[in-house]
Formats: sequence, structure tokens, C-alpha cells
Amino acid sequence: MVALILVLAGVNGAGKSSIGGANLRAKGQDWYNPDEVAREMRLRFPERQSGDIDSQVWREGLNRLKQAIHTNTNFAFETTLGGHSITATLLDAMAAGVPVRVWCCGLVSPELHIERVAARVARGGHDIPEHKIRERYALSMRNLCRLAPGLDKLAVYDNSMPLGSNGLPDIRELVLVEKGKIIRLDTNMPAWARPVAAVCLQHFK
Repeated sequence: MVALILVLAGVNGAGKSSIGGANLRAKGQDWYNPDEVAREMRLRFPERQSGDIDSQVWREGLNRLKQAIHTNTNFAFETTLGGHSITATLLDAMAAGVPVRVWCCGLVSPELHIERVAARVARGGHDIPEHKIRERYALSMRNLCRLAPGLDKLAVYDNSMPLGSNGLPDIRELVLVEKGKIIRLDTNMPAWARPVAAVCLQHFK
């Protein structure tokens, strides 16, 4: 049986953990959450530099991904998709026949990502430099577009709306592609998701 790689993708503040991760947790599934691992390490090793911990946690995630691919093991993890190594690893995996699924959550602008991260910091969460968020906002979509044609499944959601009256995220499904078939393309696609929607229209029916 071929292993399945599940990617929870989104720029910082998009809602990867609070929505995608919470959904996995409700199903009893484990996934590699770099933010949680880094938070635990900062508590255990307060003398270490935050940047060193972040680098170690990121490398560990990449190594686990490569190991899962090599050993044909299911693996789920979070990533901003804002770099090159993870994207390249996923492209190689798909070329080798490994099914990769991406659940992606995004926001209408980098400013909203920055605002959400600031709100998280106010609640005691970790900060991300503004320039990093802006950089990842562009790179993340570019990398998603590179991955999209080879994905076993792609689901893209917009999480720009404030929390609903029930206190839950009011997310909107924009794109759903599975097994090479377009299941859903929102007719009022926000600008941030249009590039990947265009790729889907080009490659899928």
C-alpha cells in the first residue's frame, strides 16, 4: 500500500492549526506541528535562542517528511509552503508516485495575516516578523501552483471572515480537486486564490 502525505498549508495566521489541525485532532489523527514543537522546546530549553529552535524544528519536519517518503509511511504536517526545500521534496515524491494531498487555508491580504499573528501574540502566542509574512505570502501561492498539477487532492479555503456568532471560523471552500477532477471552483474567487484556480482549470477537468 502506498503511503499518503497530507500537507496543511498556509501562511502564518491563516488558520492551519486552529482549523485544519483541529479537524485532524477531532479524527484522532496525529500531525507534525512545528509551532507546537517549538513552543515545547522553548519551555524546556529557555536558554536557547528562539531562532536556533525554529531552525531545528523546521529541519526535523523536513527530515520526517523525507523519512516517511523513503519508508512508505503516512505523514501529515504543517507548512507555510514559503520556502523551497519542502516544495522540492513534495514534487520529487509525486514524481515517484507518492500521493500528496494539500489542505490550504489563506487570507485576503498579507496585512490580515499580520493582524492575525499580532492578535495571537497578544494572547501569548509566538510572533513572526512582518517581512517574513509578506515574503511567504507570495512564495506560498507560487509553490502551491507548482504542486497543484500533481496532487492527489487539493482543497483551498478562505478564512478571511471574522469568527461567527458561534465563535467558530467562518471559512469558505474555494477549490476542491480530487483524482484529477474539479469538484468545486468558487464563482467569486478572491484574488489571492485565483492563481491556483487558474492552474486547476488548465490541468484538470
